[in-house]
Amino acid sequence: MGKVTQGREKEVAEIVRLKRAAEVGRLMLGELDGPLRLIHQEDYANKPRRELKAEAVALRSSLKKELFKFCRRNFRDVAPEDLALLYEDIVAHNSQFRLPLHEFIRRVGEPLPMVLKGVPAHATVDLSPWGLQTEYPEMHLARDVALAYNDALDAHEEQMKHGVVPWQRAKNEAFRGPLAATLSRGKYSMRMCLLSCFNLTEAFINGIVWEFVQNTDMTVLSKTKQDILTKGQASLLEKLVKVPAIVMGKEQGPLCQKREPLLTFRDLVKPFRDSIVHASPFSAPERFGGYDKLERVYELEMSTVTKAVELTLSIVGRIHQFLDRQPDTPTWMPHRGNDGRFVLS
Repeated sequence: MGKVTQGREKEVAEIVRLKRAAEVGRLMLGELDGPLRLIHQEDYANKPRRELKAEAVALRSSLKKELFKFCRRNFRDVAPEDLALLYEDIVAHNSQFRLPLHEFIRRVGEPLPMVLKGVPAHATVDLSPWGLQTEYPEMHLARDVALAYNDALDAHEEQMKHGVVPWQRAKNEAFRGPLAATLSRGKYSMRMCLLSCFNLTEAFINGIVWEFVQNTDMTVLSKTKQDILTKGQASLLEKLVKVPAIVMGKEQGPLCQKREPLLTFRDLVKPFRDSIVHASPFSAPERFGGYDKLERVYELEMSTVTKAVELTLSIVGRIHQFLDRQPDTPTWMPHRGNDGRFVLS
């Protein structure tokens, strides 16, 4: 009787494991139109042993083979049973489950490069009926830059259509209302684009720091270098200059605050960003350039925003290539067309 019970439990466990793995696999492929189907061992408690044995054999000969194919095509050294390890967590989160990429790799296995498509090591894996997807700050912030810049261009072109508007006509309510809306939309988009450039640059360099710290024995570095990487006290400009060199074990990185593209990023673009983020009627102290902070908020123009975008792309690109990463540009950076607009899909 004991052997029969053990055999029955083994067959039930195998059936449940394979069916759960199949549900997780279908979810990853985006083949489900809703939550995972509930599969529990209790569902098989009253099934005759004969039926259980037959179902287990059938699953081994068909479903398990398909699962092995799925695992080979998408993962490195992952067995079907490994997929089932996520089933209960996914169900508990109503089939919309997030976990860090490194945690996903620890629990299930490593996705192949064609699945990850160049995502950074600090990415988050999103499992939902949309399929297996990844997200990370750079992806979202790069799209913020692109969307805001395209919107700013649209508003700017709309303004240019009107040319120089005579005061008498400009005061006409029928003309003034739509023009005011266009001007407001343009100013908003320019501010958001400028801020997004800094947000993206900071997320990019912080991601590089995180990955390096995770994979490096920090005790071999000097205290100064450790502080730059772990204390969170270094400025963005300081990190852009020093972090790439530390990561590559070189004396100098690709950027210097006294040379382009960081020079104009520091002297032209950064004061606008600081004035928007820290809006205040007080002027900046002389040690920060001595500029009128409110004036920067008011006088932001499309040319400055375009310069911010171009400098951001240059800074990110130079660091990316200095770190010898492939492809030549980050996969998360949207492409720009010949007209300067970002191409978004």
